[in-house]
Amino acid sequence: MLRRSIRHKRALNMVWSAAGSYGFRPEFLAFQQSGEPDLYLNSIVGFVHRHYEVERLSGYFRELNHSLLGELFTELFWLGLEEAAFQREQPHRPVLKDLRRRHAETFLAEDTDLAMQQLMMRQELAHTLKCIRCREILGEKVRILNPWDKRLYEALRFTGEMDTGAVISAMEGIIERFFRFHWESPGRRVLHFGLNPRLRALLGKVLPHAHQWGQGNGSFMELAGAEAGPRKIPLPGLQGHRLGDEELAERFGAPLWGRERQRELEAFYCRGPHARVRLWLTAERGQLRQENLDFLAKQQARYRTELRDLAHRLKNSLLVHRQPMELPSRRGRLSPGRIWRGLYLRDERVFSAMEPAHYGEFSLLLLLDASASRESRQAVIASQACLIAEAMGQAGIPLGAASFFSEGGCTVLRQLKTFTETSAEGIFSYEARGWNRDGLALRAVPELFHGARGRKILLILTDANPSDEAGLPAHGLGPAHIYGGQEAMEDTANSVKELRKQGIKVLALVNSVFAEEIAEDFARKIYGENYIRLQDLSQLAQKVGDLLAAEIEEY
Repeated sequence: MLRRSIRHKRALNMVWSAAGSYGFRPEFLAFQQSGEPDLYLNSIVGFVHRHYEVERLSGYFRELNHSLLGELFTELFWLGLEEAAFQREQPHRPVLKDLRRRHAETFLAEDTDLAMQQLMMRQELAHTLKCIRCREILGEKVRILNPWDKRLYEALRFTGEMDTGAVISAMEGIIERFFRFHWESPGRRVLHFGLNPRLRALLGKVLPHAHQWGQGNGSFMELAGAEAGPRKIPLPGLQGHRLGDEELAERFGAPLWGRERQRELEAFYCRGPHARVRLWLTAERGQLRQENLDFLAKQQARYRTELRDLAHRLKNSLLVHRQPMELPSRRGRLSPGRIWRGLYLRDERVFSAMEPAHYGEFSLLLLLDASASRESRQAVIASQACLIAEAMGQAGIPLGAASFFSEGGCTVLRQLKTFTETSAEGIFSYEARGWNRDGLALRAVPELFHGARGRKILLILTDANPSDEAGLPAHGLGPAHIYGGQEAMEDTANSVKELRKQGIKVLALVNSVFAEEIAEDFARKIYGENYIRLQDLSQLAQKVGDLLAAEIEEY
């Protein structure tokens, strides 16, 4: 909390210094994905305050916010203002060009790590245009395939000669040209996106829209290719075609337990916050992912070391806490202390026999978050999961593995390894794609424990940031909400509580591209103290060993 307060004050000082004025409270502050203040963008906020009519701009921002696509319009407006403010200040501040270049490099570097899940934090169109702007700043040759995108990008080239009225007029022209509905009826040519509060709330039930619930310079993956027509703006929460059983089977594989059982499971789990979505469990793994295998090959030396250390740690824990028991027997090793029983009590059990330890008292299920935000770390996660599976096998602990993701309003749980399989090769079929509706996936976890013995432990490899394009059902006349942020976190935490009530121990291995504070906050609220953060293969044996050893000792 103290660190966050210090960063906030630093951001304010950046804005005030650029504005040449102190004491006012800016409506916008910029932070990098790490949580550090962004010097360039905060300077731009200050320059805008210096050169334009603040009250008039603030009123216009509020007007934009009342629109159905208010967040998108706000980001596009800032894209234009950044260009205008830079042109105004650059002749007087030569260092500003270098700051802008460094900002572009940082933005694109972070964009390499972050993926589709950040749609909850950024609008797709605005972010795509920002990526193009950054590449242009770095001197790269930029080619925009979509003519509609290209025209919009050119329209956002605000100039330094524009005053407050001119930049507002330019933005109004962009909204009218690119974002109005055009009707064929001559009597009603145009319908603007601006709505009164009641109508907006009612329409929000049908077209739920994103609201910014996160902070930072996070972004999502730029889409490859483009259509020739106007851009379709994705509205998180809006569901289109509902996939049927045949389409789901063709896309994701046959249901794990058959069609009839699949329908029963869906009816049971898809209720409450998940009433509008579908659930699909399948054993179809797909092909082994070559990128996963290549990464493991490069990390083979570290992999073997961590595997040996983790397996050794688990075996030691089991041996200490599950020592073989010495029992009286009619054969075996003579026990001197029991000879008197044979002489005086006619007890033939004067020998000792050792009952072997049974490691099958535990069953561990690995659950891998397979959302697209994990794409840049897909190979790392697959290697982590395979290492854990191999170590468990060497220690004699049954282990199963599955992944989950959401596409087209359907949450898919894909079985990668059964509890009876000895090979962990199927885990290398792990592929990052789609979204992650953690709450629903966790509710269905008991179905994946079939064939498990003894105490059930779930270890989920996750970024602790659930989000899905299919929103939460609306209540009354209020607007629907996206499945993300606080609402999704609370739903996932409730699912974890339900699993624990059923006797399933839930542990989390958090591997996240989000700022440390965000990841820690969500992980703690969802999993309590039963999680660890681990970004790569190093220290996996120690950290995962400590986590699982504590569970063995507790049993």
